[in-house]
Amino acid sequence: MVIIVEKAQEADIQRLLDIMYTAFSKDAWNRIMYPEIPGPEARGASIERWRDEISTNPNMRFMKAVDTDMGEIIAFARWNIYELERPESEWKKTEPRKWDIGTNIEAANHFYNAVCEKRQNIMGGNPHCCLNMLVCEPQHQGRGAGRMLLHWGLKIADELMLQAYLEASSEGHHLYESAGFEDVETLDMDMSKYGKSGIHQHFVMTRAAQRTHGPQRASRSVP
Repeated sequence: MVIIVEKAQEADIQRLLDIMYTAFSKDAWNRIMYPEIPGPEARGASIERWRDEISTNPNMRFMKAVDTDMGEIIAFARWNIYELERPESEWKKTEPRKWDIGTNIEAANHFYNAVCEKRQNIMGGNPHCCLNMLVCEPQHQGRGAGRMLLHWGLKIADELMLQAYLEASSEGHHLYESAGFEDVETLDMDMSKYGKSGIHQHFVMTRAAQRTHGPQRASRSVP
């Protein structure tokens, strides 16, 4: 079976959300944020946000991994490519977010605000590549789709000589570590605030650009 990486399109959004919510249902913290998987009719907030990211956000790269034998998307990634330094008025703000019907809004806002604060404190307005999300459908994990989507973005980071940034779950930590990422901090969510027990930990990780062979260019047109 052959897997290829392509740009995601607006028509793919419902399939991408199917993959995201199915994968999220396996994770303890995400089960707090999403007690039930929103059906297609309940996903208006995500559809609107992702449609804007795909069609109008110049920094966003929405990529999908497709099994060509099945003709089906099995994984996807959302990369932000910041080639230039951004002014504080742009990066030092947290835009309010709308959530799909059925979301635990308090928990979702808690996590979203914590993620934004980490990114602001660590990366600020510096040029970098940020992996917002990398999700593989559970039954297709271990086939290399996630690694392909990861290296798609890291190739751009290395060509532009940019640092890369992400927040990793414990399940994905080894993959990112094997690609050169190093732990910087942790993002700890206290699940007892939401009727569960324990601390759910994400790893804040960065990766220095790795010089590619041949002459380096100061900039390039990112696909």
